[in-house]
Amino acid sequence: MFRSLAIVSLSVLASSNALAGIWTVGSDNHDFFSVADAMGDGRVQSGDTIRILSGSYVGFDTGDKALTIEPGNSPGIVNFSGNVRVRANSMVNFEIGGLNSGLLSGPTEFDQFIVNGNVAYEGTLGVVFYGGFTPSLGNSWALIQASGTIDFSGLRSLPLLADGLNWNVQVVSGSSEFGASGSSLIVSVVPAPGAVALIGLAGLATTRRRRD
Repeated sequence: MFRSLAIVSLSVLASSNALAGIWTVGSDNHDFFSVADAMGDGRVQSGDTIRILSGSYVGFDTGDKALTIEPGNSPGIVNFSGNVRVRANSMVNFEIGGLNSGLLSGPTEFDQFIVNGNVAYEGTLGVVFYGGFTPSLGNSWALIQASGTIDFSGLRSLPLLADGLNWNVQVVSGSSEFGASGSSLIVSVVPAPGAVALIGLAGLATTRRRRD
């Protein structure tokens, strides 16, 4: 009796998620086992969200659908064996709740793609703060690491930072979990252009006072 009720509850939950345009990729009791299956399934439409739980998958291409991808288990690490392409009409939202990658020790505090292949990122790069986290000057995160190249030509949807701070997004070659041949897409918190100018003026004023 109780088992039947549990099965019905899971079925209702899955149906409500599907109606809301939210699909989950993972192991047991989820909508899809592979990311590629989710991208190509006719039930998945433009405007839907695909949640990719932490784990290992083959690479994917978002294709013609406009999709929102949410990686990890709030947050988590998603591994891909094969090339990854996020096309211009799709986006990935990476959650950031701290600085620890979890790759060496401790908890995973921000979402990551670890790609054994190349990455073509033409879509929107999104960042969402998780668990009340507030970043500081000098913080940085390697959101994507690849054994090959990372070509980033997308837009950015990044949250507001405190006054005097700005985001920097760059691809660094020769620095990743894959060694010297790999690449990383790194987002970091840097001084805003105006703040840099003010720091320079303050330093100049200090130098002049010392000379006087």
